[in-house]
Amino acid sequence: MEESKLGFIDAVTIGGITFTAMDTLIIGVSLILLLLASPICRWLSTDDNLTARISMMRVLNFLIIFAVLFNVLVMGDRSAWVTKLTQCLMVIYFAVFITQIVNYFVRRRFGKFRVNKDKTTISDTYSSRGLSLIVAVMMGVIAIISCLQILGLETLLEAGGALGIIGLILALTQAAWAPDIISGLIILNSRFCEDGDVIQFNMDGREVNASVFKTKLFHTECLDLTNNHRIMIRNARLRDYGIQNLSRFASARGLREVLFFNIDYAHSEDVVKQMIERAFAEIDSSETAREEQYEPEIRVHDTGDYAVTWAVYYYIKDVKKLLSIRQLFRAYILAESKRSNISLATPSLQNNTVTVDK
Repeated sequence: MEESKLGFIDAVTIGGITFTAMDTLIIGVSLILLLLASPICRWLSTDDNLTARISMMRVLNFLIIFAVLFNVLVMGDRSAWVTKLTQCLMVIYFAVFITQIVNYFVRRRFGKFRVNKDKTTISDTYSSRGLSLIVAVMMGVIAIISCLQILGLETLLEAGGALGIIGLILALTQAAWAPDIISGLIILNSRFCEDGDVIQFNMDGREVNASVFKTKLFHTECLDLTNNHRIMIRNARLRDYGIQNLSRFASARGLREVLFFNIDYAHSEDVVKQMIERAFAEIDSSETAREEQYEPEIRVHDTGDYAVTWAVYYYIKDVKKLLSIRQLFRAYILAESKRSNISLATPSLQNNTVTVDK
């Protein structure tokens, strides 16, 4: 161990290998940050999935430690290019780290707080997402310029050429990322579908009822209410689907839902209405699924060739249980129709026989 005239340690020798004070400091700080990567990232972000972010921070710390050890153990004379590479890795690490810190305060200031099951989360808004992008771009430019300076590209022509190559790559790939970023900002700015809202859209010919989990930079994560699994949809594609937000009611009554039933012409309107009213009376006495203060609206929807199509309108506010409420109500009406000897099957289609003339 060698000390300077001022009493500071200049170098540490371990097993015949000499580490400078700077080497020791870099390795020590990197090891501490490597161990604290998980709690730091969890403190700076409310996202449930932090694996990628934590892994990125740990990989950068590992590369910094590896570069220092490689320079000391393998390149005994302290290779200049390994030193520059280590400095570039440090610049990239702190650019990412500072970006996360700034974005944390941006989200707390401009994000939207939500309380869900005694857990407070912060979702992005148009302002927080826009400012986060600006911060990321600024820190990215600063990091690139700093790395170019470290690598020795000091002249305007050299630095401009390197930045031009990066700009060319971004321009050639903008069709893959720019529409999703812009669409994500538009979705957040319109506030049409926010985290937790139940939306309905047609995806590849299939009607999807889903709850918005999170609108991210390039995609939106939704929870399919039918199959109970997550769906990842590109922001640009989601805007093309034509979204219906079921959580944004047109009136204080709630979401106006409807069920359709095909019933034989042989049954009068009064008989059919009384059957449906008895079913809803039983529903209201056993369940709390709908807004009971509003009577169900029973209407003739269509008078077809085979049967009368009846529409039953009712109001609900727990839209996340939309599908289970439909199934529940159909089961009650089916049971009451059997007790009332009113078939819900389309008569002509069920009993039709085809005669072929020979």
